[in-house]
Amino acid sequence: MHDFTAQLEAIPLLTQLCRQLPEVCRVAPFYLVGGAVREVLLGRPVTDLDFTSPHDLTVCAQALARHCGGHWFWLDQERRQSRVLVGAMTCDFVSWRAATLGGDLALRDFTINALALDLDEPLVISSLIDPLGGSADLERRVLRSAGPGVLIDDPLRILKGLRHVAELDLKIEPGTLAAMQAAAGMLQQAAPERLRSEIWQMLMAPAARRGLEGLHACGAGQVLFGPTFPGSLPFAQAALERAQQLCSLLSAACPHTEKWLVEPVEQRLDRATLLSFSATMRAIEASLPLRLARTWRFGRWATARLAALDSVRTELWAELLRLPPRPRAVAQWALQYSPDPVDLLLGLGLQVDLPPVETAQQLMPRLSLLGELDDLRQLPHLVDGLWLADELGLKGEMIGTALTALKRAEIYSGVVSAADARSFLRREFGKKS
Repeated sequence: MHDFTAQLEAIPLLTQLCRQLPEVCRVAPFYLVGGAVREVLLGRPVTDLDFTSPHDLTVCAQALARHCGGHWFWLDQERRQSRVLVGAMTCDFVSWRAATLGGDLALRDFTINALALDLDEPLVISSLIDPLGGSADLERRVLRSAGPGVLIDDPLRILKGLRHVAELDLKIEPGTLAAMQAAAGMLQQAAPERLRSEIWQMLMAPAARRGLEGLHACGAGQVLFGPTFPGSLPFAQAALERAQQLCSLLSAACPHTEKWLVEPVEQRLDRATLLSFSATMRAIEASLPLRLARTWRFGRWATARLAALDSVRTELWAELLRLPPRPRAVAQWALQYSPDPVDLLLGLGLQVDLPPVETAQQLMPRLSLLGELDDLRQLPHLVDGLWLADELGLKGEMIGTALTALKRAEIYSGVVSAADARSFLRREFGKKS
């Protein structure tokens, strides 16, 4: 465990906020609570701050937003809960849900999140407010619920707890596991946006295997993914581990891939997570990624890319390796099967039956070729429709036919420049009479 003062000093914005908030907001008592305190104890990065008080903190949140140049908005106006975004930091302001701080902490999800610091007191380890023994549970790496009814009150806390298991490599305390089992059937009532966010985060956690095991142990996996989940668990774990290994190898060896993997697909979903989700869910049941995308209301772009990954067949791997080593040839070939060429190459790499190191070695030069192009999804034509109409007299559908033929020529027939393209088109479609 780390001393609070030393750890807080390593997070300048957090230190600044903790020192300024009581003065800016002019409220006492005023506490930093929950996950931020847990992360400080563990010496991990802090990006989400939760502040609480017995008072309505709306004016405080608005004052902080003005003071720091942040953006304030409501989370729940009826409950007077609001949020301030300050750079990469998220600050939530919530009034107590009980008559005392201890009562409020007892209503939280897990003991490791039922921690608080009084911002009017010195930020030292002896000032930690820990009525439920959360710091001891952190030391023992145990996940324990804060009370008997917290999971029934909000079943999504099951997934949040399993995310903590995967992120922090925790063991689930037996009573908490029993409570998860009792509440698991209620997960179907949770908001789709919250379900998908927790699963995405769990899949990308360091000990994601433990998270998947927890889904099985508490029954949540069967509720969310169907009756095939228990039997397919080893395959899902293997698929996820392969995705993590391949992404790690390619990120280390190819700067373009490192950038592509963190490229956002939609809010809270980047490319690496999309690929890991697709691979893991396919290992449970082939149709599951798309079915969940629709049930959990993925965005249109994410759903389209999952559909393309769903159609990928390993036979394409041999075809990929035979392609000429030219950027446009690889990109045009991939665009036949996917709206995103990088998705296609990485999706193939996740499915092919080769060791991750060998797969990465074969993918790397092809991904490097794609990295030479400015826009992989909208490659400019080497000639345009106006030239085809003026020079060759083509009209309507024939222009589309000619451009499709040109794309195939780029892939298979050595066409690499506009001059090559014009020569090919004159030869194949004739000159204007």
